[in-house]
Amino acid sequence: MPQRTLHLKPFDEGTKDKLALYRDYLREWFRVFTNVRFVDTLQLFDFFAGPGGDTDGNPGSPVIACDEIFNALHQSKRHDSEIRLFLNEYDAKKFKELSVCLGRQKKLLPNVELTTMQATFHSAFEKWKPLMQGKAANLLFLDQNGVDQITKPIFQSIVQLPRTDFLFFISASTLNRFKNKPEIRRNLPIKDEDLGLMNGTNVHRLLANAYPRWIPSGVQYYLGSFSIKKGANVYGLVFGSGHPLGIEKFLQVAWKHGGDANFDIDGDDIDPMKPYLFEEFEKPTKITVFEKELEKEILGRNLKTNKDVYLFALQNGMLATHARDALNLLVKTAKLPKQNFHVSYVAWKKTDAETIIHFNGVGK
Repeated sequence: MPQRTLHLKPFDEGTKDKLALYRDYLREWFRVFTNVRFVDTLQLFDFFAGPGGDTDGNPGSPVIACDEIFNALHQSKRHDSEIRLFLNEYDAKKFKELSVCLGRQKKLLPNVELTTMQATFHSAFEKWKPLMQGKAANLLFLDQNGVDQITKPIFQSIVQLPRTDFLFFISASTLNRFKNKPEIRRNLPIKDEDLGLMNGTNVHRLLANAYPRWIPSGVQYYLGSFSIKKGANVYGLVFGSGHPLGIEKFLQVAWKHGGDANFDIDGDDIDPMKPYLFEEFEKPTKITVFEKELEKEILGRNLKTNKDVYLFALQNGMLATHARDALNLLVKTAKLPKQNFHVSYVAWKKTDAETIIHFNGVGK
């Protein structure tokens, strides 16, 4: 399969969107972990680092990581955070350019441990994996070519690491183009029934929604995704975290960039300059579908607490604010009596989260 050579020319808009998501999540990740005491080391692992930027000087993932580390160290209330950055690049020419690029960055980060490696992804992962144990918090960025590298064993290994979030890129359009080839499908969680629903637009969403099949039994893990259109092709990012706050932060970033795609994935064709007469017709399809599903689960008494609703929202790629809006809509339409809703991370933390379902003044 031909390899991408995106560093030989200026980054396209899709690549810039991908890197913007990475930067924004990095920023949120640092805000959490540079201000807590239960971890002693913060580690970033970039396994497909590239040369550091494009031909126009736009920063690639290594420079973005260095920028955000610098910002985090100067904004944190703590001054004892140990931060380590690990960068791997297999291509010899790109690795040489990366080394030159990092020479400039090191001067700005004298107290940050910066490690580089020129190896295949699997070699680098096996060597660095033992470092991801203990009290460290880890963020893995896996900007792979195509669909080959994040295999089921790799995926399952990552989701069982403590305090580890990941963000990996996948060429969903490759699957759409070669979905009948066993060598393409063998490293993906896709099934035959998914293919009948797949088209060039929704391919990444369907693929990302298949990855929960690979989460081992008994492992609590949260996944999110973002589809990226580049020309006629659709690519995307898959995010994973073992903690609800991790997926909440990712979803906040994703919704800032459009929800779960950088294009009109559902064909809503909503023009903010020409609002509809009725508010309900202005809502993107994803929000409308979520509201209907949430209503069904609540009125069916399957979701009974703030915690239930919060987790249901996260698992469906929605924010706590979307859930609260949906609940208030049920009150507005007289399907629930008037009450206050506290759908949030705080509610998730409470083992006795407040009951939210009240019918005729009775919680059930």
